Amino acid sequence: MSWIDRLWSWAKGFFVRRPAALKTIRVEEPPEVLRPRTVYLLGEGEHVWSVVMLCPCGCGEEIQLNTVGGHPRWSVEVEIDGTVTLAPSVWRKAGCESHFFLRSGAIQWCSSRLEG
Repeated sequence: MSWIDRLWSWAKGFFVRRPAALKTIRVEEPPEVLRPRTVYLLGEGEHVWSVVMLCPCGCGEEIQLNTVGGHPRWSVEVEIDGTVTLAPSVWRKAGCESHFFLRSGAIQWCSSRLEG
């Protein structure tokens, strides 16, 4: 690859628009109407016991994730910039069957359908 090709590749990557990170809001109770592209951290102070959001596929379904005790349980990491990383992945087994990771506020889609 020539230096011109490398430079062009770098320039394209630099100017490609990346989707904005999902907004993170800390609340004690979930709002009656959830906003798209928003992750709600439910808890008090630094303690988060649940994460609530609308499914990022656009189906409109509410996703609730437990972050304390029990099974399944997700871990929540709030990044320095306020974005959220969840582990493990989120996989809806019904409805739209979305399967994704939330890393630093960005959705990373997985192939969720098992072949066979």
